[in-house]
Parts: sequence; structure tokens; C-alpha cells
Amino acid sequence: MNTIHTLLLLAAAAVLLAGGCATDKHDMVKAEAGQVSVCTKCFDQIQKVRGSYSPRRGYSGTRTITTHVCEDCRNEMTIYEKDGVMKVRCPTCAPEGVDCDRCVPKEAAK
Repeated sequence: MNTIHTLLLLAAAAVLLAGGCATDKHDMVKAEAGQVSVCTKCFDQIQKVRGSYSPRRGYSGTRTITTHVCEDCRNEMTIYEKDGVMKVRCPTCAPEGVDCDRCVPKEAAK
């Protein structure tokens, strides 16, 4: 029973931390090892989709979730699911395609 409570507490903390990224101050984050910097508008689109979509468990294959023409990148970014993992591809920010949960917004211009 204690394990269940611990898992629920960790899940609640993760939700609260993820919600904190939706503020206007999120564009001040620097990418750390294993993270990919994407422009703020691409990041906002990723956050919007992550809030309303959950990838299928056990799904194998690739399917497009949504596309978005980014004003900053001047390119079409695609959010897609590959083998049950939500990914993003943007010719400017993430040309090779990366897991959405690894994306952070680029540091604000100074």
C-alpha cells in the first residue's frame, strides 16, 4: 500500500512540474544533456498536444498526430507517434525527430 501512495505522490508531482512549463517564463530554460532546444512556438505546440493526447501503449508504427506551420522557423513541424512514443520533427529545430519529452524552449534572446 505504501508503494501505491508513493507512486501516486510522484505522479502528482510530475503533473505539477509539467504544468509549470506552461507559463510565460518557460522560454528562459537552457537545454541540459539529453535535451533538445526548440523555438518557443514549436515548444508551445508540443505542450498543447501533450496536454490533450496520450500515445497508445504497444502501438508499433508511425502515425502523424498534427502538423503546425511555425512562424518563427518558417517551416512545418510535425508531431507524430512512433512505436508508442510521441515525437516532433521540425526542419529547423529538430530535423532528425526527437522525443517530445526531451524538448525544452530555446533560451530567450538577450
